[in-house]
Amino acid sequence: MKNLTLLLSTLFIFFVGCSKDISKYSKDECIENGYKYKKVKAMNYLTGKYVIREVCTQK
Repeated sequence: MKNLTLLLSTLFIFFVGCSKDISKYSKDECIENGYKYKKVKAMNYLTGKYVIREVCTQK
């Protein structure tokens, strides 16, 4: 039972560590890797004004 728990937790950590954070890609990297690049209007809660954020998303 200990071995099974250890194996499952190791696999979980391995696969979570392999995920990519595509939201940090630049415009060129995003388009080059086949993702969708778009501009989003978001509220900045510190200033109370809307700002335009550029993000890379899945297609």
